[in-house]
Amino acid sequence: MRGCLQATAGFVAAFFVLTAVTALIGYNLIVVATDRDTVKGLFTGLDEVVRQTAPALIIEAARQEALARGITDLPIDEGQLQTAVATVIPPGWMDTQAEAAVDGLYDYLETGDPTAAEVTLDTRPLLDSLRGAAGQQMVTAVVANLPPCTTVPNFTTVGNVDIPDCLPPGTDVQQISSVVHTAVVNAIDQNPEILANAGVVRIPLIGDDNSAGLNSERQAQWARLQRNFTLARTWGWTLWLLPLACLFLLALLVVRSLPTWGHWWGWPMVIAAVTVLFFAIVTPALLMFVARTAVPTPTDPLTLPLHQLGLNLVTAVADRWLVRVYFQAGIMLAFGVGLILMAFGVTAVRERGY
Repeated sequence: MRGCLQATAGFVAAFFVLTAVTALIGYNLIVVATDRDTVKGLFTGLDEVVRQTAPALIIEAARQEALARGITDLPIDEGQLQTAVATVIPPGWMDTQAEAAVDGLYDYLETGDPTAAEVTLDTRPLLDSLRGAAGQQMVTAVVANLPPCTTVPNFTTVGNVDIPDCLPPGTDVQQISSVVHTAVVNAIDQNPEILANAGVVRIPLIGDDNSAGLNSERQAQWARLQRNFTLARTWGWTLWLLPLACLFLLALLVVRSLPTWGHWWGWPMVIAAVTVLFFAIVTPALLMFVARTAVPTPTDPLTLPLHQLGLNLVTAVADRWLVRVYFQAGIMLAFGVGLILMAFGVTAVRERGY
């Protein structure tokens, strides 16, 4: 009978290790993924990404236009463009918009209300910057880096002003940039959507088949995501019930003294904690390997900052998850070691007859 109980207890102890490892890994991942403040903190530094990407986009567009005109050597002042873009984007504006987008997403995930599934972007600080000296500086930088005309220029109409796609010989860059900037400001001030919403853009995440939103299939996917989010957030803590039940069952099956309690609870805790700590140590390197393998580093300078941002997001999520896992696994390890030491200590005292 005793052997049968111990064999059963062995299976229960092994099941405890499995469920405790799952709880430590899964529950903390749920906590990180369902906390909006944690997710919002992942999107810091977007201003820098835009400052790196926007000049590259402008440079690439200018070079493509130059190639179309047979110009292979186009001198471009990248520093001037970098400074102009950095000046026109208000400090922290992109980070603020990213936080607003996360708020809109989590408002829907937390409530399930489709009307809350909306991303609100406040473009007013950026528009004010474009209207002012910073906008003038950026337009001047763009115009100054247009390719020289080798044929009759084509024109793009902005507002009521025709803007050339190249610079005719003898063009006054400052004069044409002032004209272009005025056209840009007029286009902003006359845009009906900007006028109607005073510069605040609302983008619905969910819509019906007759609107600009999502179709029925995508709406169903969003609905499933919301249900899974609610389920994980509400019941994620139940992952701890199975390991706790295992400890309780071990106590009923084989615990008859302090030493047996210490061994039957302590060793499974130590094994589970060590397993999780080992997994946590190798996880960052594994995640980065998977991320770099699944999405190889691009050679295109336009997508390189976005690729790096994606890797940074993976690293940031892993870091927040690891902090919680290390802390909880450390507590479990310390408690398990304490129980084992207590078991050996009590046994030694009894053997010496104290």
